[in-house]
Amino acid sequence: MARQIGKMLNAREPKVVNGPEILNKYVGESEANIRKLFADAEEEQRRLGANSGVHIIIFDEIDAICKQRGSMAGSTGVHDTVVNQLLSKIDGVEQLNNILVIGMTNRPDLIDEALLRPGRLEVKMEIGLPDEKGRFQILHIHTVRMREHQLLAEDVDISELAVETKNFSGAELEGLVRAAQSTAMNRHIKASNKVEVDMEKAESLRVTRGDFFASLENDIKPAFGTNQEDYASYIMNGIIKWGDPVTRVLDDGELLVQQTKNSDRTPLVSVLLEGPPHSGKTALAAKIAEESNFPFIKICSPDKMIGFSETAKCQAMKKIFDDAYKSQLSCVVVDDIERLLDYVPIGPRFSNLVLQALLVLLKKAPPQ
Repeated sequence: MARQIGKMLNAREPKVVNGPEILNKYVGESEANIRKLFADAEEEQRRLGANSGVHIIIFDEIDAICKQRGSMAGSTGVHDTVVNQLLSKIDGVEQLNNILVIGMTNRPDLIDEALLRPGRLEVKMEIGLPDEKGRFQILHIHTVRMREHQLLAEDVDISELAVETKNFSGAELEGLVRAAQSTAMNRHIKASNKVEVDMEKAESLRVTRGDFFASLENDIKPAFGTNQEDYASYIMNGIIKWGDPVTRVLDDGELLVQQTKNSDRTPLVSVLLEGPPHSGKTALAAKIAEESNFPFIKICSPDKMIGFSETAKCQAMKKIFDDAYKSQLSCVVVDDIERLLDYVPIGPRFSNLVLQALLVLLKKAPPQ
């Protein structure tokens, strides 16, 4: 996307820099590397003034060099001086009018706030997960060569794959295409003491719909999607509707799911299931989550946080909710709350830090 912006602006060839490559073990060399990036633009502006062309510098993983100043205790301060040097070049006394700086990161929380102020990296754009139309276009791009060489079977429907790949990122869609190609090739390879290839069948190789769905089932799982193994173990034997209480819980759960899907006024819906131990609360919650067909379902359970400190538990819970915000529809099941809080009835004792974090996360409405 950054390169396409350069083409739209009819700019000079962009300089793409990996953030960690700026750092150098010798004193002053890291700052010198920053100055070298801006040298061409400075020289051209001195020579041509307003007629100078647009120069573009693209920092990949900019959080590696622009960490918050003063945040690294006991360090030599090299990160602080690199940030200072970059700020002086972007918005210093001799400000350049012929340069566009683009930074890319998946950890914006680590970047020094001064770098995000107006006049610096002031425009913030989040590249979210593609919608169905975007997934169709991405899959079309990655399969165009296969169609040109007649390697894609006629039963492959890109529109169907776009529907089935909810919450897949662009990289995961590319991985799905590669995995389908590998699955197709493996059909013609006989692995024993030596590898044998059926050349006659290999010449008529086609990537079929079954190859894509086999890869979707076994190989590629979206980072912000639903892992069925998370909740399938809770309902492996099904749900027995032994009475009105169970039916009522499932019916109320279905109403809440429909409210979440259809109402713009309730972006956050939360519900508490309470009852004695081993009464099936987790199984009912998992069943409601499964039948919701939400693209993102995650179970926040204490059995995945064994040995975690209080701070680590808070960070793990925050990550689950942050991932949920990236999906259009998501369901988070917080299981066994009292164990998550380290609650002990004798005392009583509980983790106030985890409790406060959980209260904030449960009440925080998802971003628009």
